Amino acid sequence: MLLETKMAILAAFDGSEHAYKVLYRAANLLKEEDELILLYVKPSAIIAEFEDIDENMHSKKMKEEIDKIVLELKEKGIKAKAIIREGDVAQQILNLASELKCSLIVVGAGLSKIGKFTLGSVADKVARHADRAVLIVR
Repeated sequence: MLLETKMAILAAFDGSEHAYKVLYRAANLLKEEDELILLYVKPSAIIAEFEDIDENMHSKKMKEEIDKIVLELKEKGIKAKAIIREGDVAQQILNLASELKCSLIVVGAGLSKIGKFTLGSVADKVARHADRAVLIVR
């Protein structure tokens, strides 16, 4: 018999279409008392191709999008909260998972808005350095 314990699942979210697959998979793993933590990390390194993007507008849009998702989850009876951080994406995911003692980290392995090389390296770094279970969603 497995022990029934409350679990916190950390789902990395970047606003991409693939990030919604990550969110869906993470939400489907939850039991009644579990909590979903949605993390968006604003990368500290700017990639040359995206230098002309207004970072403040992008951050504001992401906050609005994440807040909307959390509200929708709560309306469905799911305990959820959003956290936004800035810095190295993989390191922030690892740090928050450790701080909040999350049982599981869910990240995507597909394309992000920043580019396939970024999310691929994030998933790889999280999987290699996490001290807890990691689910990589394709």
